[in-house]
Amino acid sequence: MATASDHRPPAGVAPGPAAPGSASWWRARYAERDRRRPRTGGLTLARITAGALELADRDGLDALTMRSLGEHLQVRHTSLYRHVASREELLIETVDHMLGEIRLPSLEGDWRAGLEQGAREFRRVLIAHPALVPALTNGQLLGPNALRAREHALGQLLAQGWAPRTAVHVYLTVTHFVIGSAVLDTGGAARTGPQRAAMAELFAGLSPLTHPVVRRHADLLNSPNGAEEFTFGLRVLVSGLGHLHTEEVGK
Repeated sequence: MATASDHRPPAGVAPGPAAPGSASWWRARYAERDRRRPRTGGLTLARITAGALELADRDGLDALTMRSLGEHLQVRHTSLYRHVASREELLIETVDHMLGEIRLPSLEGDWRAGLEQGAREFRRVLIAHPALVPALTNGQLLGPNALRAREHALGQLLAQGWAPRTAVHVYLTVTHFVIGSAVLDTGGAARTGPQRAAMAELFAGLSPLTHPVVRRHADLLNSPNGAEEFTFGLRVLVSGLGHLHTEEVGK
């Protein structure tokens, strides 16, 4: 049976580079930023990621390449490599740049209201940049803006009496709900007007012998849009968390 030592690199062989978007990669990025002195008037990572977001919004994710971004920024695309080593790194940094648009809710008041407001704001930003939503899963959300939101949300929950372990579960559950909703609403599962009409036609043509319930409630199944589904789901989720909070905190 293989042991941990079987997977270590041989003595004298340096480990391979960390996968872009991993915790190790982000740690190295932070250390690099601390060491690097910005060039006055030079190209910055913030300008690069802002331009990448603009290009993805305008032309789609597939159109975002190092060369096209260089043209968009009117710089040599080779100059981008001083800040990001590949398109993969560019996407990861651009996702974090996008998360910087999130307006963090106030820490004061009821935790339910703060949690709902934060979830809605997170979803607003994702829906505003649908082309970049698929890139959310390219790496772990551990950039400066992602950590800013994480620190804020966990601080709010802890201040309201949640136990640390439960607060982490609450934060991750709501975060994953928002991301899942955005992925569905901006991807192939999104339903346009014509797609809804086609779905209604499909339901209407089902046999009442094999699918009586779906056929009978076709209009209801086809009526909610993404925003309505998200609102309902968030309300149910927060309501359930309210019962958990009562059990844990006793208030």
